[in-house]
Amino acid sequence: MKNQKNELTGYPSKDRPWERYYSEAVMEFEFPQTTMYRCIYDNNKNHLNRTAMEYFGRKITYGELFDQIDRTADSLTAIGIEKGDIVTIAMPTTPETVYLIYAISKIGAVANMIDPRTSKEGIYDYTREADSKLFISIDLCYGLIKDISKHTMVEKIILISAGDSLVGLKHSAYKISERIDYIKGKCEKIHYSNSVLNWNTFIGLEENCSKKTIENTEKGVPVAILHTGGTTGIPKGVVLSNECFNTIAYQYKLSGMHLFAGQRFLDIMPPFIAYGVGAGLHMPFVVGMTSILIPKFEPKDFASMIKNLRPNHMAVVPSYWGNVLNSKDLDNIDLSYLITPAVGGDAMNLKLEKQANEFLKKHNTPNSIIKGYGITEQCSLAAACINDINEEGSVGIPLPQNIISVFDPKTEEELQYNQRGEVCISGPTTMLGYYKNEEATTALIHTHKDGRRWIHTGDLGYMTEKGMLYIDGRIKRMIIRNDGFKVFPFVIEEAIKQHDDVAECMVVGIKDNNYSQGMLPKAHIILKSRCDKSEQKIRTELEKICSEMLPEYAQPVDYKFRTEFPYTPIGKVDFVALQNEG
Repeated sequence: MKNQKNELTGYPSKDRPWERYYSEAVMEFEFPQTTMYRCIYDNNKNHLNRTAMEYFGRKITYGELFDQIDRTADSLTAIGIEKGDIVTIAMPTTPETVYLIYAISKIGAVANMIDPRTSKEGIYDYTREADSKLFISIDLCYGLIKDISKHTMVEKIILISAGDSLVGLKHSAYKISERIDYIKGKCEKIHYSNSVLNWNTFIGLEENCSKKTIENTEKGVPVAILHTGGTTGIPKGVVLSNECFNTIAYQYKLSGMHLFAGQRFLDIMPPFIAYGVGAGLHMPFVVGMTSILIPKFEPKDFASMIKNLRPNHMAVVPSYWGNVLNSKDLDNIDLSYLITPAVGGDAMNLKLEKQANEFLKKHNTPNSIIKGYGITEQCSLAAACINDINEEGSVGIPLPQNIISVFDPKTEEELQYNQRGEVCISGPTTMLGYYKNEEATTALIHTHKDGRRWIHTGDLGYMTEKGMLYIDGRIKRMIIRNDGFKVFPFVIEEAIKQHDDVAECMVVGIKDNNYSQGMLPKAHIILKSRCDKSEQKIRTELEKICSEMLPEYAQPVDYKFRTEFPYTPIGKVDFVALQNEG
């Protein structure tokens, strides 16, 4: 039975019109107050022969998954990791990444998840901030981290190969390709020792574990730190609890989406973002699905993956659908098995959404594009379209037990339906706080006069009388690439200003002409009057600085040298004018 709502007052947080779509049982459901590990174990302990993961054709059952989590937990204990310790992990999505996340949850430690493509300086900063004694990384990053112990508290490094979980000919082929890359100088020779271990050596430590691994049963403790630029562009660590991820999974499970055990979920999103951990990994396991792990995703391969892997559900960034529309791989293919073509991480271009919906209808999919909305500080997802509760341009309705409304960003007065303002969220998946940054936490989460704690997202939007949320844009100058990665101009500007000849710098987003949507960073630069170098020379030097200080996805695609900036009537640099220059 759906909730019955009275006549609307005009204020979403009071009316909560989205509750009409949920049963009373769903709205009163008590989310599990337990660890991520215990949550997936309890949901699958009676179905251990069901396939939990597929990795390049290898099938791993839930029984094998739990055995490997246990071994990983014992090995972490043997190496000295205890409850509350922070382990820094720089990994794509491999089976080992999954084992680590849940083993860390089991013993009560915290996973500090970082992007392996982060610059050397960024890796060191994140690791130092967390006081990590253990650093776990994909082996391709060895050149960046081999000296990390000299600059941080790291005592041991564990290196994982993307081929460690491959079997048979695929494992042999991968090892051959690794050897060829080394011979060609594409990767650095790894010197293993007591402080630098490979995965097999590490996992073997559990056999000699003299200290019994104790499962953590505390409530409300942190399990992960995921990094975001927030609304200011200054990188911060978002601390999320086990309950945050469990609640995200159950909100999906209870929402009415057609999610069932045994279905196939295409896991493309990386594990160093909340969207990747919450929607990409944990939710499918809580439901009892098979998660198809993709450690390195190429947008050009998206159509062939849909065809060959036959997923029932997925979570991708919107721009990937541009590749599908332009591909011949799905011509005349029946896609009725694709139940949830979900997108998130960025707003979807309305033109692309209409084209994608026409494509899906033509190929017999039961649903249109399923959009969602959220931020890392809310554990990724706060609203979503649910089956046919879907309007083009909208990001859906609040998930069960979330409250979303729109406020005047200056006065914090709640706005009525269809009035644009700052989108704010209140709900059960709110972060524990920013790591070691109480000031930023207080700036983000405000207690309004209604007594409720609201996350101020920095996004602009409005809500309709149906409870459908629309996002119009961002208050800050955040640049979102075609793959959903967020680039913050402030960070790039600070790097460029390290050059002695740069007087001023302003970074804006320009259209990525290779994709149907998405932006790329372009730097506008004013040089000091005393500079006697050529612009080409400066450009080369700036490219070197940026390559050393910034992750690859934040590298400017163009540098424009100018004598002055355009200004607004009140004297501020007009970044909109710069952006419109292209």
